[in-house]
Amino acid sequence: MIPDWPAAGDLLAARYRLVTRLESGGMADIWSARDELLDRPVALKLPTGRTATSAEALHAAWKEARMAARPSHPGIAVVHDYNGAVRPGGSVAPFVVMELLTGETLAARVERAPLSPREAARIGRDVADALAAAHASGVVHRDIKPGNIMLTPAGVKILDFGISAVAGEPDDDETGVTFGTPAYVAPERLDGKPAEPATDVYGLGVLLFEMVTGDPPYPVDTWEELEAARARGPGRLPPRLPVPFRALVADCLHDEPGRRPTAQEVRDRLTPLAGEPPPPRHGSRRRLAVPAVVLTAAAVTFLFIGPPGREPPSGPRAAPTPGAASPAPAGTPSPTRAAARPDPVRFEFAEAVRRVRTAVDDGRTSGQIRPDVATDLLNLLDTLDGPRSAGVEARIGDLRRKVRARTGEGSVAESRAAVLQSRLDDLGRAAGIRG
Repeated sequence: MIPDWPAAGDLLAARYRLVTRLESGGMADIWSARDELLDRPVALKLPTGRTATSAEALHAAWKEARMAARPSHPGIAVVHDYNGAVRPGGSVAPFVVMELLTGETLAARVERAPLSPREAARIGRDVADALAAAHASGVVHRDIKPGNIMLTPAGVKILDFGISAVAGEPDDDETGVTFGTPAYVAPERLDGKPAEPATDVYGLGVLLFEMVTGDPPYPVDTWEELEAARARGPGRLPPRLPVPFRALVADCLHDEPGRRPTAQEVRDRLTPLAGEPPPPRHGSRRRLAVPAVVLTAAAVTFLFIGPPGREPPSGPRAAPTPGAASPAPAGTPSPTRAAARPDPVRFEFAEAVRRVRTAVDDGRTSGQIRPDVATDLLNLLDTLDGPRSAGVEARIGDLRRKVRARTGEGSVAESRAAVLQSRLDDLGRAAGIRG
């Protein structure tokens, strides 16, 4: 008979001694542990369940650790290690080792009472600063919500990169496990759009709204409830709140990703509302040591996902489990495919053209599109007179080919190309082009 595993006192990878199980979820457990090599306390995330030792789980754990370790910012929980533990039956279970934090989640704080606008602005500013660092390193979190924000003595920490992605990475999930949490999901996520930093800004807007009201603008638990709530419209912020605060939240929650501010712009707009000097920008900040004590039970469902096209480091791997799927973060609901993936949003032709133009302008401004290439694409866009104008299908096809060619030669960044091709798909539908 195989004993219960893991248990307090077990030594994983000849280094990490388990101390206390802090949180149990459907897909992973969080443990406090002792790093016996460096003699320090750590937090350890260990997948559980039927797929916990599959090859897919090993790969997913490695990808998550890589993604969470990519940004360098004191507002993002530090990843120490990725490793595998041999179970009593001989299979290998992956785990991620992180700094052990003390404090409480923002969800626990908001549950006690809404925050003042100034306090909400301060927390939002720090979250935005950390997100700006993540976006600068090419990482999109995709699940910004109060439960993934930790309030520690050293400041705000973003947790759980379990469904994060590289900016511009196609969203090819057909299971719904990476869609996030219904009340906080950006509308473009339900359309299967590539990962964009604007998705995190939407989540930050929901965060700001909930901090001052106690509820998100769409207080729902399921994808079906979200669909009905969006048809009715979101909740409203009280008029007593400062006008700049309400305006910023409205901008963050815009349905069109291209019309939302960047994380850095959110940070700059929140700074005067916070009523205290801003912290140094993320480019000049170093990681801060955080007292490692005990993690609150609701504090973390950590990381998982990284740059595509790479393999994990060599090491023991379990044989794939037939029909196994990669694990979702602990506590993340899995929507049905039908409910989570509605038909793509259709735009009017003029709006679809404007969205492509915005993507080109943003790419030129950010350095992701060479200026002369941006001008060429905009000139071709100017020839599109309407959905039934002569040659519209051929011109959209030319735009697609130019984007591919310029990406291949390095004149357009791959992440920006993915956004452009997605918006050209919308343009094609607006013009009535099939396929």
